[in-house]
Amino acid sequence: MKIKFNLKKGINHVFIPVYVNDKGPYNFTLDTGAQATTLSSTLTEELGLETNEIIGDKYEPLKKKRSLKRTEANLRIGTEDLITDEVWTMNLGFSTKTSGKKIIQTVEADGKKVISAEHPNIQKVMKTTESGEKVIHTTDGIIGYTTLKNYILSVNYSTKIMQLIRKDQEFTNVNQDKMQKFEYIGDTHLVGIPVLINGEGPFPFVVDTGAGGTAISKNLNEKMNLPLSDIVAKAVGIHGAQETHIAIIDHLTVSSTTYNDIHAVIIDETIIGPRAKIIENGILGYNIFKEHELIIDYQNQTCAII
Repeated sequence: MKIKFNLKKGINHVFIPVYVNDKGPYNFTLDTGAQATTLSSTLTEELGLETNEIIGDKYEPLKKKRSLKRTEANLRIGTEDLITDEVWTMNLGFSTKTSGKKIIQTVEADGKKVISAEHPNIQKVMKTTESGEKVIHTTDGIIGYTTLKNYILSVNYSTKIMQLIRKDQEFTNVNQDKMQKFEYIGDTHLVGIPVLINGEGPFPFVVDTGAGGTAISKNLNEKMNLPLSDIVAKAVGIHGAQETHIAIIDHLTVSSTTYNDIHAVIIDETIIGPRAKIIENGILGYNIFKEHELIIDYQNQTCAII
């Protein structure tokens, strides 16, 4: 399966057209960091889908904050049905305020600006609730691990072509020699590959197409004693938002490629997701992938950024 994708400016997410129960297409985000393929609560209600409770203490925070539930739906890209083991549904919107402050602000330092809630690219995905609260609705759903694990995934950011190759299909990878083994982070679905920071490491970082940029954990940043940018950023995760700083990495090396002057948001793992404390080092996001092809072979547990 090969399909052209859209890259949403401002949030740097890969959007693909997905049919749900033969209706649509709807805009879904490709998210290798997501545990399950998920429909937004809004889309679930629109389609009149039945939902069931998800059992497990580890899901309680998402059940309370995001109304997490399980549902059943047939997903299709083009003419091909997606092999999906489990489908979730939850509220995927993000409020633009926290503690009375907007989570996305314009901050200028050294002539550079952080994109703001007033930016046209953000306004396009922002809606106002009945209470007057501004909420960012970026997606109708997420293609996550419960689908992706059944495929070889190729995302070419230069050509904006995504491929999903089934396990029983032949895939000719001309860059096979560049594929390297990856390890799942802890007992999670998260793909971890070794990263060198200023020549030190390796440190396992999570490969996350749902991340708008690269992030580094608070602990690793303190260990490396990295210099900080003057820009105060807002980190947004499934559990909320927080003010944070941006670390400046002189050299970041992954898959034999070295990137210079990488700005990485310093994250407090508690806002990312239900099992995020397992992410000890950081996340590779759009600013690493944007000129490359990302390939993840889930069956053979290999990965490359080419």
